[in-house]
Amino acid sequence: MRVLHLSDIHCGHPFVQAHVDGALALARQSTWNAIVLSGDFSQRARLHEFEAARELLAQFRECAPIITVPGNHDTAWWHAPFGFGDLSRLHERYRSYINEDTAPTVQVPGLTMVGLNSSWGTFPEALTWYPRDWRVKGGLTDAQLRDAASRLAQAPSGDLRLLVVHHNVVRGRLSKRWGLKQPYRVLDTLSSMPVDVVCTGHDHEERAEVVERHGGRFLVSAANTLSSRMRGHRPSALNVIEATPTEITVRAWTFDETTGQFNAGPTMSSLSRPTPLIGPR
Repeated sequence: MRVLHLSDIHCGHPFVQAHVDGALALARQSTWNAIVLSGDFSQRARLHEFEAARELLAQFRECAPIITVPGNHDTAWWHAPFGFGDLSRLHERYRSYINEDTAPTVQVPGLTMVGLNSSWGTFPEALTWYPRDWRVKGGLTDAQLRDAASRLAQAPSGDLRLLVVHHNVVRGRLSKRWGLKQPYRVLDTLSSMPVDVVCTGHDHEERAEVVERHGGRFLVSAANTLSSRMRGHRPSALNVIEATPTEITVRAWTFDETTGQFNAGPTMSSLSRPTPLIGPR
C-alpha cells in the first residue's frame, strides 16, 4: 500500500511551478493507491487561484484516487467574521472548484480515508483569545471527531485507515505552534479512534511521529508545502506513506533544485500494525 501525501500548494503569489511539476512527475512515475492533498490550494481564496488548483487536481486525479480537505487559506472568513454572517459562504469557492464535500470519505481496496474540515475562519470553533491565531488556527469539534470515528469504524477489517485534516495535530518544531484549538483534547480523542495515520499540512514543515496517549496510538504524517513558503529555509517536501500488513512507515521526499525532482530521504517514523485491524486500539 503506497499513498502520496502532499499539501499547501498555495496557488497565487507563493506558487512554485517547479515544485508542483516535480510532485506530478513523482505521481506519474510510480504506482499509488491514493493521493492525499491536505488543504491550502489557494492563497487568498480568489477565483483564479481555485481555477488553477482545479486544473492541477485533474492531473493528480489521473494518477490515483485523491482525497482533499480545505485549508485556512481556502476559507473566505470575511463572509462570516467572528461568527456573524453566512457560514455557507466560507467554502463557497472550494466547494465549486475543488470538492463539494468538505469532509469526504474515499475508499479503495485496502484503504479507507476520512476527511474533516478544520478550517473555520474566525468562527468560535477555532477562535482563541490571541489575535495572532485569528483566521489561522483550526478547530475540530466533538461532533466532527465522533463522525470521523464512526466512519473509520465502518472500514473493512484490515484496511489502512487515514484521517485527513489541514491543521497540524502536533506542535511544530520550528514554529512552536499548535495548529488546532484545544490540541490535547483532540489528541486524546484521536488516540481512542480506529485510525492508523493522521495526515496534516499547514505548518510547512515535513514531519512524522508516533503519538501515544492513554493506551492509544497513531502515526502523524505532516507534509511540507509545495509553495515558496517553506519554514526555516528548508527545501519543499512531500511525504510517502507505505504500509504492509505489519508496519506503516512515513518517509519525506525533498525537492532538489538542480534536478527538479523529489528524492527519497530516510524513514522519518514507523508504526507496528496489528493484523487484522479490528476496531479501536
